[in-house]
Amino acid sequence: MNTDKEFKILCIDGGGIRGIIPSKFLSKLENYLSKEKGEEIKLNEYFDLICGTSTGGIIAIGLGLGMSAKEIHQLYEENATQIFGSPNKKRILMLKQLFRPKYSRNNLSDILEKAFSQYSDDNDTRLAHSKTRLCIPTYNASMGKTVVLKTSHHIGLVRDYQVPAYQVALATSAAPIYFTPYHINYKIKKTTNEESLLNMIDGGIFANNPSLVGLSEALALGYKFDQIKILSIGTGLNRLKPKQNKIPSKGVFSWLSLSKGIPLVEMILQSQSEITENIMKFIADGIHTDKGERIYYQRFQTYFTEKKIDLDDTSDEKIEELNTKGENMFNYADKTLLLPFFDNKIEPYKPFNLI
Repeated sequence: MNTDKEFKILCIDGGGIRGIIPSKFLSKLENYLSKEKGEEIKLNEYFDLICGTSTGGIIAIGLGLGMSAKEIHQLYEENATQIFGSPNKKRILMLKQLFRPKYSRNNLSDILEKAFSQYSDDNDTRLAHSKTRLCIPTYNASMGKTVVLKTSHHIGLVRDYQVPAYQVALATSAAPIYFTPYHINYKIKKTTNEESLLNMIDGGIFANNPSLVGLSEALALGYKFDQIKILSIGTGLNRLKPKQNKIPSKGVFSWLSLSKGIPLVEMILQSQSEITENIMKFIADGIHTDKGERIYYQRFQTYFTEKKIDLDDTSDEKIEELNTKGENMFNYADKTLLLPFFDNKIEPYKPFNLI
């Protein structure tokens, strides 16, 4: 690997159905760049590493395999109610939620397996089929440890590259309360050996904004601060007015997902994103007193201030608002901050281990 060049990273937050926001933003970005450059743009040709958590992990894997952001955005819009159910049916889930997760992941599994299958010759698409490096955070609930599933972009990375791409996506997006922990199970290609990683849950509990994961990976690969460029895309934060944001009571219902304010799971994910953003801004401003070494870090985020949008809100009104938020986030973005990521394509990625 040539560590004399810049190292560009795309990071995408978790956020359930609010993944519509970054997918819309990136779709608009693709279209804008295609017009500017006079050719079709593939984002994986411009980023040395793509990091994504939960819904951001789904987007990251799709982009890495070669999907356009427009195709990923359509995947969200067309399948929202299949993944999370229609608004009317959700009312009967309240009591059941005390004993089991809100949703089955069967539809999501089928949707992702079908979408990713076309990116390998045998329709058995693995992480190794990504055309750029990937880091996908998840968490092993059985062992109580963080896990980042990675492509084989270093000679020592031999554990994850054969994991089916859709299973990586299901592991990182297994949000507590919404889905059961996910068991990764697969066969090593050209052998009869089986591998498994049990009880994997949403990586958002430690890296909902995966920018620090991306930064640490770049440093581990030998790059210096002033070589690193990070583009970070959020999924929106709920910023409710005090009169709307009631303090939860002591009961289970109010703390989990039935609160009139911000549910506990979302509090965890949202606060993690915010503290990471603050740390990244501090690092980007210069870590030494002379401020000589800096990364180039650009963060794009939006907010919900009047009415919150839950991680699983699939009403037509909320889907439309998410699309509007993503479109406005791009339209009002300072394009001069984005263009440094697209001055040139990356050096073609060559994994250490092949399928």
